[in-house]
Amino acid sequence: MKNRFVSTLIVAFVLILSFTGYARADTAEETYYPDVKSEPGWMGVTFDNSISLVEPSRLYAQLIPRSGDAPGQKMFLCSSTKDAPCQDPAYSYSFHSNLTQCTSSSEKDCIEEFGKINDDGSIIDATHVIDYSNNGNFVGDPSIGIPDGHGSNIWSLKESNGDQTYAVNVGLDGDFVRSEGKANIYRFNSSIQPVKEVTGSQYIGTRVRVVKRAFGDGPGWDTSALIKGCQIYEEGKCAIRQTFDLNNNYILKVRLSQPINGWLHGRMNSATFDVKSNADKSILLTITAKPLKVPMVNGWSKWTDLPENVKALYPVGSGGTGGTVDAFVTTNLASRTLLSPSEVAGQRAIDEMNAWLPLLSNKANNMKTLWSARTINGQLPIDMNKCPNSQGLTGIVGTNAAVYSDGPPTFDPQSSSLNYTVGAPHFDSSGGVFSGYYQLNLRADIARCIYGFSKAPISAKVEIASSDGTPRVAVTSLSEKNGWLNLTATGFEFSTPKIAVKLIQEAPKVVTQSKVVVKKITCIKGKLTKVVSTINCPIGFKKK
Repeated sequence: MKNRFVSTLIVAFVLILSFTGYARADTAEETYYPDVKSEPGWMGVTFDNSISLVEPSRLYAQLIPRSGDAPGQKMFLCSSTKDAPCQDPAYSYSFHSNLTQCTSSSEKDCIEEFGKINDDGSIIDATHVIDYSNNGNFVGDPSIGIPDGHGSNIWSLKESNGDQTYAVNVGLDGDFVRSEGKANIYRFNSSIQPVKEVTGSQYIGTRVRVVKRAFGDGPGWDTSALIKGCQIYEEGKCAIRQTFDLNNNYILKVRLSQPINGWLHGRMNSATFDVKSNADKSILLTITAKPLKVPMVNGWSKWTDLPENVKALYPVGSGGTGGTVDAFVTTNLASRTLLSPSEVAGQRAIDEMNAWLPLLSNKANNMKTLWSARTINGQLPIDMNKCPNSQGLTGIVGTNAAVYSDGPPTFDPQSSSLNYTVGAPHFDSSGGVFSGYYQLNLRADIARCIYGFSKAPISAKVEIASSDGTPRVAVTSLSEKNGWLNLTATGFEFSTPKIAVKLIQEAPKVVTQSKVVVKKITCIKGKLTKVVSTINCPIGFKKK
């Protein structure tokens, strides 16, 4: 059996002509992931980003050539920072560290708690069972900020129908440049998934390695087990995806040695967040959320049927999953067969989805239930002089859309609105109309600073319009709790609606007191006369 390999370098593209999109009626939708065609000359795409939620740990020594050096990036896979390549002063590090359960109160970069929240607010804590073993696991170096790289976790949770097994992935991406002396963590990602463990020789581990590419060396690992429905896997073992109960509310607590800045996005329903900072700048991040059901889209096209402008999107060295590593270096692209996981976030992904939907009858291939939270690039245009406390976690976006904007909502100063675009098929895999969900959590102090609001209550005006500007109907709500503004919009239809949120605060009512007009009267008593400012004259006097 041929191995499949995945690259972290993804080239997004559009398929037209000779297009084949399909749903696997004989396979549970939850476990379906498109296989790679065996015959040469095919180009495939999938908007299923579940593959990126479970990346294996890995530590690479990396040498990027300077101008004039021999072409080609050089990489070595290390099992620790003490390996010879990782000791070479000419090399920097790039790493992905999957975290495991905390074993002491002082430990950082670890999972403190995972569990389920009952309706009464009590928590059923899950029990950590094991970390899967993979060749990419490595020993880090906390003194320079590189956490150990563990395997994906298995946790057990007691539920009403018995014990349920969960795959838990919490990972950190970072790099280390020797001249800077400290690793930079630039990405946080987390996901949970109910699974069922099975064994068999057909399941192989991630087999992390260095993959030869047109530009030089690149990272890669085996993903063939994902095609078999595995959420996580090791040699001889597979944790097969199971479907979430969408009513379950989960809690995940993670200790991190470095703070999270910017925004999180993911597959979260009714999410809440809490960040507690410590004196040493480490944090405790708490996420609670329910899972979402998300449409998946994929398809194939013969390379020879693609127009030149589309072929240009997949040059030599394009990433994805291929039958062999030759798919990443061959110059005969008409013979290459490659499945490219398209990015799900960004304008390119949105444009691709718009191009795909007419070819797919505007329908999803299959539906998956997901729970994930990840950092995204970008910040709101905040004036640091006006908003000095805008560092740290600023906001969170959760949606069940297949694709969406890749940063925080953009702020339109003319309309004073926060704008966000999402995209998905109009129909789910059963042919029913797919109903959209969008959640925006924004720090209340940031919102008040951007808009110049006081501490008085804030309301919101939400407008949802399709790509042609046609208004869409949605149910919206806004609440403020524990320093966060929490807005949700539900029930809107796709394909690529634009969501505009305008926060509003009524001006305080000015109460003006009426001016009292004092009327004077003249009172007499015999020859005596008095002018008084009362309604009645004094005793013994009468009004003149």
